Amino acid sequence: MPRFASYVICAAAAAMIFVSASAVTARAAEPAGTENVDPASRPVIQLQYEGPIKVVYQVSRDEYKEGVSKPLLYLKNLRGYYAQQGYDAEDLEIRAVFHGSASTHVLTDEAYNRVKGTDNGNPSTQLLSELADLGVKVELCDVRRQREGWAKADIHPDVLLASAAYARIIDLQHQGYAYIRF
Repeated sequence: MPRFASYVICAAAAAMIFVSASAVTARAAEPAGTENVDPASRPVIQLQYEGPIKVVYQVSRDEYKEGVSKPLLYLKNLRGYYAQQGYDAEDLEIRAVFHGSASTHVLTDEAYNRVKGTDNGNPSTQLLSELADLGVKVELCDVRRQREGWAKADIHPDVLLASAAYARIIDLQHQGYAYIRF
């Protein structure tokens, strides 16, 4: 048998073993006794990790929901979920790094009006303040701020400036933050 063919056969066998082992591991991770449960009464997997929560959202899309910034609203909802689960504020480190078209979500009312061509102000101004009060840290890529020609004073006062979005996200991941792309 040619040497290449034996490599292909070995690789195929290794892949089959890996897939079989993964399937066994996946089945073992599910709660016992769920294989024949009525779908209407199946169990819901609850949070299992009890340590401090550290998460960073990467936010780059200009999306709104319920009249406010969708990513900021989801950050508030996530913070509320963990609070309902009994997590203390000091055990939660939730951050969001804004860049790209989502950057306008963190502007002051005056800057938002100028950039968006409106006179209603930033619909998420109060939400930004609420998140700060809840301990959620919102950051803006300073490269984007400079590229847009925005002054530091154009950024909501509760928003921190990060030197570069991607580098900041990498840095936070190295500090143990789980990564979520929004």
